[in-house]
Amino acid sequence: MDAQQQRQPASALLPPESDDDQYFERVTRIAARALNVPMSVVCLDRLGQPEVIGASGCERDVVLHMETYYCRTLQCEEPFVVRDAFSDAKLAQEPLPTSELGIRFFAGIALRLPCGKPIGMLCVMHSMPRRFTRQHRQMLVDLGQMIEREVGLRKLDSFDRLQVLQAIDRLQAQHALYVETFYRTPVAIAHIGRDWEWRHVNDACVKFFAHSRAPLTKTKILDLLDAIDRTNLEQAAQALNRGRGVEVLTLDVTFRLRNKQSRPARVQVALKQAGSIRDDGWLFVIHDTQAEQREKTARDAREAALQRGAHEASEVLRRAHEQLTTAERRLGATRVDLRAIADNLPVLVAYVDGEQRYRFANSTCREWLGLDPEEIVGRLAHEVLDADLFAAIQPYVQRVLNGKRVEYEVGATLNGSQRVLRGVLVPRRVHDQAADGYYLLVQDVTERTALLDRLRHQAFHDALTGLPNRRSFLERLDEACGAGGDGVAAIMFIDLDGFKAVNDTYGHQCGDEVLVEAARRISRCVRGEDLVARHAGDEFTVLLTGPAIHRAALEKIARAIPLTLSPPMTFGAKVVQLSASIGMLPRDQAASMSSEALVRAADAAMYRAKVAGKARIVVHALRDSPARMPG
Repeated sequence: MDAQQQRQPASALLPPESDDDQYFERVTRIAARALNVPMSVVCLDRLGQPEVIGASGCERDVVLHMETYYCRTLQCEEPFVVRDAFSDAKLAQEPLPTSELGIRFFAGIALRLPCGKPIGMLCVMHSMPRRFTRQHRQMLVDLGQMIEREVGLRKLDSFDRLQVLQAIDRLQAQHALYVETFYRTPVAIAHIGRDWEWRHVNDACVKFFAHSRAPLTKTKILDLLDAIDRTNLEQAAQALNRGRGVEVLTLDVTFRLRNKQSRPARVQVALKQAGSIRDDGWLFVIHDTQAEQREKTARDAREAALQRGAHEASEVLRRAHEQLTTAERRLGATRVDLRAIADNLPVLVAYVDGEQRYRFANSTCREWLGLDPEEIVGRLAHEVLDADLFAAIQPYVQRVLNGKRVEYEVGATLNGSQRVLRGVLVPRRVHDQAADGYYLLVQDVTERTALLDRLRHQAFHDALTGLPNRRSFLERLDEACGAGGDGVAAIMFIDLDGFKAVNDTYGHQCGDEVLVEAARRISRCVRGEDLVARHAGDEFTVLLTGPAIHRAALEKIARAIPLTLSPPMTFGAKVVQLSASIGMLPRDQAASMSSEALVRAADAAMYRAKVAGKARIVVHALRDSPARMPG
């Protein structure tokens, strides 16, 4: 939405209704019938005041009496419900219940734009107190969403309308996926209201309590605990309500199940923030401690077995190497012994002659290649091996046939599975003559290679944001500096302003979410060949690579970063808005500096941006000190 639309009142977004266009009148009639109330009103905001665009069962001037109710509704994310106005001393004095209409029951839902801005309200009313069930709330929300969609669609052309409908379909699919994930996750999760009744429970929670869903939700969680555990749980909930920096509490309790058995559990309780009293309460994650202990015991046993197996395999490989060294000297005279040894090794062993024809193969070939050793012997290598594998090892084969011992590591497809193979090629010589073939020893190192790749990635990347870390940045910077004029174009040092206040106000978990979002936004501002890294804490560095670029283009990239960081970041009920101080160092300002000196100079420029009032971009000049000022 552009600035002009933002200044317009919400009702200005609608074209004037014709005599045949009675959509909103129909919605109010449907709302009144569906919720079994005599009155329903749809109004949109005009210069801060509600303007009725549809009403059923009452005159449109009823809006003159509902200012407080209207404001309260727009402030709530969930439906604002007053079951009986006379039960609230303040609301009982408002014009709505004291007017000749005598409205005592009110339920309203705020209408909002996609950006979250409230633009009006749908409400239903009754002169008598009413109960308002969960199904009623959901129906009111659904009707409100229908109106929001109609308001949005009326101001779009046909092309935009199609895009919006497609976006709605995608959001509905995402919501369905979220609901499916909640109900199908194997961990027991429940939403408990402040009245200790079950609001939502997933399948794992129902299974934990050995209930069917309906009987379980008719109980209260406190009814399943003894007096001590009930008191402890109530005290934990009170501690969460008081806040004081506590976000999640964990306690051990014992539940009484329907079959009169007891089940110990570890319960994690977190406060659920919501816009209405009905939907707040607590989120419970319930862990079956007995099952976890059984799983731990089984896992420990598996790990011990794996360790024993790894040790045994290591011993087997050590002994195999010794055996193969001895067998190489005695191959001509001890072929029977070699076959017995080779067939029992967890590696592929073969002898290939100078024509690349197999003369010996052990039984591992059957497992890896799907061919019996007898079928392989006498065949050429390209007839036995996959074409890609054959081509990959040919350079090593040529070297071993020239008399050199060769080691290699290649990827291959074995029986439909991608594997990493480490091979050793040993030339075969008789009486010190030229090599007339080679011995082949191949190990499957897929798991070890994957482990090394994970460790290498962890060493060079930030675990939180997934960005390259300081070490990776400096190595890349060294490489770029070594590339001369086509290496470094510029360096930027970015520090988030006010980040400490985020941690102090919302906690470190929110701070981590802010850092992840900041990393994503900064990465959007640079080119594909550039590098964004997390330097430390709330500091990021950017390396612009390639030939030096024009100062205006460089500053354009730099200005894009604070602009991208400035929109508020929303995490549930938490809204965070940050700025950034940026120090920038074009390569032409310090062409002879080392990579460490370049980073320090950009850091110093960033610090001057901080001192100058934050949310600024400072470009390093030759007269500037490359060292960071104290403080």
